Amino acid sequence: MNNTEETNQDGIEPRKYTLDSRFKFACDKGMKCYTHCCSDLNIILTPFDIVQMKNRLGLTCDQFLAIYTKPEMLARTKLPVVTLKMLDDDKKSCPFVTPEGCIIYEDRPVSCRYYPLGMAAFREQEIEPTGEDFYFMVREAHCLGFEADKEWSVSEWRKDQGVNPHDDINKHWMEFMLRKKSFGFQAELSEEGRAMFFMVSSNTDKLRRFIFESSFLEKYEVEEELLEQIRTDEVALLKFGLDWLQSALFGADKVKLKEHVQEEQKKRAEEEAKAAGKVRH
Repeated sequence: MNNTEETNQDGIEPRKYTLDSRFKFACDKGMKCYTHCCSDLNIILTPFDIVQMKNRLGLTCDQFLAIYTKPEMLARTKLPVVTLKMLDDDKKSCPFVTPEGCIIYEDRPVSCRYYPLGMAAFREQEIEPTGEDFYFMVREAHCLGFEADKEWSVSEWRKDQGVNPHDDINKHWMEFMLRKKSFGFQAELSEEGRAMFFMVSSNTDKLRRFIFESSFLEKYEVEEELLEQIRTDEVALLKFGLDWLQSALFGADKVKLKEHVQEEQKKRAEEEAKAAGKVRH
């Protein structure tokens, strides 16, 4: 495992990279392999990826999801996500790639920003609640970028590629993924729970309607200042939605039910427990 030139069959170098780890890499239009890495991909789109991409394209969430994505269920965590839909051509090309490069480059997904690095949390088999962030290197035979003399630390590469703002927002989503994993594979969410997770993760338009057009605000305590933020700011809305998910599904103390709702739930639970006791007798 110490041989950094050794790679697995899927191109993943068997070595953990930290923020201080260094590597050589460069990519530009002059390289023969330019855009060769932009096809036959399995990219899980994070919630912030979706917000940025659909806004760049001037689409609603529903439109973006229908045109450019497909839903998938993660096998190990049983959580629903969306992946970027490749074109139906020989190369299974990314819909946004051209010979000149990516047409949404400034708003490209975080997985594309990391390349040739990957973050362990974005590989499902690496999702472990250890609290340790680490990275891995993707080495593909066609990529000439590793022949360059330009050297980076992982931290420098993240900054250069604009990864930090994405990770700052997506960390709320990853915290949820890690917390779900820590409950064990047997603790699957209900169909309603999966629907809640999918809404928050992929559709801020639907989430906003859910908060402001349902009985949500009759049940949950939300300060006026925050309420105004989530009404107009999609990032604030997304962060709030993920906090609510952790509270509603895993009992985190982030978005609180109003006192009268808590009392009603407590009373209902006591009545159900009493009824169950009678049935057993």
